[in-house]
Amino acid sequence: MNFHNSGAALPPQSQLQLLQAAIPELLSVDPAQALALARRCCALTADEDSTDAAESRVLLGRALQASGQQAEALTEFCAAVDGFERLGQLLSQAEAYSFAGKMLLDLGRFDEAAAQLERAIELARSQADARGIQATALNLLAIVNHHQGRVAEALGMLHQALHLREQEENATGQINCLTNISNIQMWFGQFDDAIKSLTRAYALYKTQSTDPRLETPILHNLAHVHSMRGDHGLAIQVMEAAYKSAVASKDQRIQATASLNLGDLCLDAGQFDRAREHLQLALDLSRELKYQVGELSALDSLGSLYAQTEEPALALQVIGEALDIALEIGSKQGELEARLRLGRLHLRQGALDAAQLQLEAGLDLAIGIQSVKEQAEAHEALVEYFERRGELGHALAHSRELVRIERELFNAERDQQTRNLSIQFEVERARQDAELYRVRTDVEQEGRQRAEEQVRIRTAELARAQQEVVTRLAMAAEYRDDTTGEHTRRVGRTSARIAMALGWPESRANVLGIAARLHDVGKIGIPDSVLLKPGKLDHAEFSQMQTHTLIGSRILSGGRSELLQLAEEIALTHHERWDGSGYPHGLRDTQIPLTGRIVALADVFDALTQERPYKRAWSAAEAMDEIRKQAGSHFDPQLVEMALTVLTQQDAAGGEWAEESPPLDQENASHVLTVFEQLLVERTHELEQARQEAERQALTDCLTGLGNRRAFEQELERTLKQAAERQREFTVISFDLDGLKATNDTHGHARGDEFLQNFAQALTANFADVGLAYRIGGDEFAIVSGQPLDPEPLQHLLNHTQDHLRRQGFDGAKASMGTARYPQDALTAGDLLRLSDQRMYRVKLSQRLRLH
Repeated sequence: MNFHNSGAALPPQSQLQLLQAAIPELLSVDPAQALALARRCCALTADEDSTDAAESRVLLGRALQASGQQAEALTEFCAAVDGFERLGQLLSQAEAYSFAGKMLLDLGRFDEAAAQLERAIELARSQADARGIQATALNLLAIVNHHQGRVAEALGMLHQALHLREQEENATGQINCLTNISNIQMWFGQFDDAIKSLTRAYALYKTQSTDPRLETPILHNLAHVHSMRGDHGLAIQVMEAAYKSAVASKDQRIQATASLNLGDLCLDAGQFDRAREHLQLALDLSRELKYQVGELSALDSLGSLYAQTEEPALALQVIGEALDIALEIGSKQGELEARLRLGRLHLRQGALDAAQLQLEAGLDLAIGIQSVKEQAEAHEALVEYFERRGELGHALAHSRELVRIERELFNAERDQQTRNLSIQFEVERARQDAELYRVRTDVEQEGRQRAEEQVRIRTAELARAQQEVVTRLAMAAEYRDDTTGEHTRRVGRTSARIAMALGWPESRANVLGIAARLHDVGKIGIPDSVLLKPGKLDHAEFSQMQTHTLIGSRILSGGRSELLQLAEEIALTHHERWDGSGYPHGLRDTQIPLTGRIVALADVFDALTQERPYKRAWSAAEAMDEIRKQAGSHFDPQLVEMALTVLTQQDAAGGEWAEESPPLDQENASHVLTVFEQLLVERTHELEQARQEAERQALTDCLTGLGNRRAFEQELERTLKQAAERQREFTVISFDLDGLKATNDTHGHARGDEFLQNFAQALTANFADVGLAYRIGGDEFAIVSGQPLDPEPLQHLLNHTQDHLRRQGFDGAKASMGTARYPQDALTAGDLLRLSDQRMYRVKLSQRLRLH
């Protein structure tokens, strides 16, 4: 793609947009070109502190990442974070944090990576459309936790990420999560579960437009599962499919990795010719790409191949090349493996001096990087070396070190097995919690939807009742000089037609049509002697008649709906005149609201064309001539031109504002207003109750009656804000109830529900002075206390809670607790909850180990 000499010069902004749009497409196919374009974007925005400048730095970071320049990419991502923060763009800032976390992860700076990714997650949670960013950051944070040995936490994060990807129906994201979940399952030796995860990922992949870059990791992991189960033949078949997928991707780095893995599997199966072919191809591709890590791995595998096929010269050559690359790129592990392999090769060939040099250098390196397994291999080879030298004292010393290390490795392996059993238990619990969280979320969502539907129904009923009240109220006012109420209907229809001709939306024009029917509601307060007088009104009577605008305004004042607010505005202003000679306030020109100007015109036109006690009915032509004469004095001249077009058209009597209602009987006129006002009060009360119920359901755990996780998070954020403003301390307490699964399995879920309800009641009673209790998921509970509390008195309260459960028949009931204090332990809501959870699980694990 070439952006030079493309004809007429584009404006800088258009050029920038064109460049930014092209870069993502080039990242995988031409990183060098992507990098060049990204640098041009940054040059175009160099003097700006703008969204374009920050986005350009993100693109430059991605291009540097694709080119293998991780440190430089990290610098750009961090600069983008700062830029988005200054601009207040939280969504983009969260994404930049995620990119920075990925770079730190690739650089092996795990603690820093975790900090960046946690910030990305925290920001993304506060944004409505950030599920994808949150899921990506959770996925990466899970990898960090896996590297640091927190495997249960990693699996929990992957399940959270998977749930988010399912919510946004992102199949690619689900595939990535499932592939990573399978890695942890393989690590635990849960091969059947790993195969299920990968099968699910592959089924999702088949529903998408085929992208080999998605397929290759799935097949790669599946091959390793079969290899670890000892089924080398099936492992090779699956890896061959992965290799074909990698070739189809046209991504040479993916192809090099797949070729290397296929060669390693063939080597393990003793298929030396095929292994040689694929390992050599991996070496050639890595060299072509200048991918030194891949080149080092291919040379190491080829050295092992040549050693097994009795080709010592070739083995020494390729292992020597691997050592040179390891020294060049600073790979201590690669250097260690190469030196030990060279030492053993020299030993087999009798080159004892060369063997001693490499083996002792390898031993020093293994000790330096604390690689215990390789220390044992070095001592074992040095025992053989000194035996062949006849130096038995040195051989014995290395033999003793070998025995000591093997004993340590045995003990460490046994401890690791114990830890793995404990972690597997926690992993299973995390899996169950994730499922419970999903079910709970679905139930709460269903409850909210029911409540919201009730609100919608009540709102519609309220709107209908309000419209009927308005109609009856208008008729009650008009009844005194128009028993049919036709005048109010005609004014409403005409006003709505004029509004639609002015370009109003039909829905708002309908509301105006209903509100216009109340323009003369103030006539209720005018005496019959004035209102029904057949002749001309004297000055005092006319002054009294003018007060109907103020009376109507007062009757309708204080309304919260658009309908009543429009009606109040119309009642007050429909007798104002364009030249300022109207009443009650003498408004002029555009000081008069448009609604008042519209209804004034519609009202006068209808009054002129209808017979009244004091006048005959005019013809439509006479009425329109009079309105034209009054343009600029009585009426808005522009509105007159528009309205006359409408008034010459036949009234179709359509729309909600045209609904007919039967005329009132004489006996009903006196009390109809009271009846419908009471109906309006009742409907309003029902609506308020429905809203309160919806809010209650959204924040309440339906089983225990405690606040749910959403309510807890709101309270935690509120407490944190207050504590930060007032520089006060507070405590977050996490609880986990043991024995729920056993109760469900042994006595049924009804008894399990009773167990949870009794614990909730006991927790509320015993911790009443500490703070409100919440059920935040499954058998997990939490409290936010506005006090700085120590664990010892809290443990005393927890003991009372457990005693209460035992008295209720739940023998052996036990709960674990952990706390975190602000600001000593953490400064953010997420960190406080996470830390209290970790401390609680450490207590739980130590209790279980003591029991065993």
